[in-house]
Amino acid sequence: MVPKYIQLKETINNEILKGTYPIGSKLPTEVQLADMYQVSRSTVRQALQMLSEEGIINKHWGSANTVISKSDTSKKKIVVILVPFKKNPYYSILIENLTAKLLKEGLTPEVHESKNHLSEERTVLSSMINDLYGGLIIAPALSGRPSTNCDLLQLLLKRKTPIVFINTAPVGIYNPAVISADDYSKGYQMARSFINSGHKKIGGIFVHDRYSSICSFSGFVDAIRDAGLTINDGCFLWINSVDPQGCTSRSSSSINRFLKYAYETVSVVYVDDSTINTDGAYPLYKSTLSPTKDMGKEAAKLFLEIKKNGNSSSVTIPYK
Repeated sequence: MVPKYIQLKETINNEILKGTYPIGSKLPTEVQLADMYQVSRSTVRQALQMLSEEGIINKHWGSANTVISKSDTSKKKIVVILVPFKKNPYYSILIENLTAKLLKEGLTPEVHESKNHLSEERTVLSSMINDLYGGLIIAPALSGRPSTNCDLLQLLLKRKTPIVFINTAPVGIYNPAVISADDYSKGYQMARSFINSGHKKIGGIFVHDRYSSICSFSGFVDAIRDAGLTINDGCFLWINSVDPQGCTSRSSSSINRFLKYAYETVSVVYVDDSTINTDGAYPLYKSTLSPTKDMGKEAAKLFLEIKKNGNSSSVTIPYK
């Protein structure tokens, strides 16, 4: 449930907006407000403190509080969009199409990035706990790992905050609404395309902390096995989505060392990350597939359905 002091703050501000308490007038006393709304004086104090911090009232301890401005400070129309990286090509397109749809519906997108750090993600989620937001659309940081932010996500869900998860939801979130592409199928189709081109020995590079890449790997190796071919463990490399300081799993030199070794055994190496680039010393093959529907638009549709109906089923978009 939403804390009572936040509900009371919204109620008092709505009364100010309606003109019940005009600019320059005094609000009822703490005792009167507590009696009017059947809450404790502590709850009243917290609500008044928020209104004071937002510049709506001039707060004086021990005396009446004066209304000094009329402003809709409610965040009920704000939808927080939280992604690992705003400038990543995948997420920048998703954000553009997602925000366009939300704006048409009279909502206000507020875009943040976690830099793929759970601590940065937590900072944004924590800020949402202190107010009533219109919703959250989130691509979880380090989606292939257990999340340290399930507690905040669960709290927002208990408050009935509409939430859409992009690609996957952290383990422990009950019945989440997820918009995702069929990455298992993408991996399967890519491996099949290599096999159909005559390749018998195939390698790959995948991202170990990205859920979509783990799914892609599963489809990729299943296709190799289904074709009766050998899966060469040593010809698969797992890299970080972002290298922490001191790690170089994504560097050209590290990847080239792997490719030099792998190409002694395999005839093709697929990389499941469109942002990986090397100096071209060894061939590296990327996905030629794309989702059949726009992820941003579909995420917006799913979000609006939750906002309207209170819940919705997850959606998986196939590749072509």
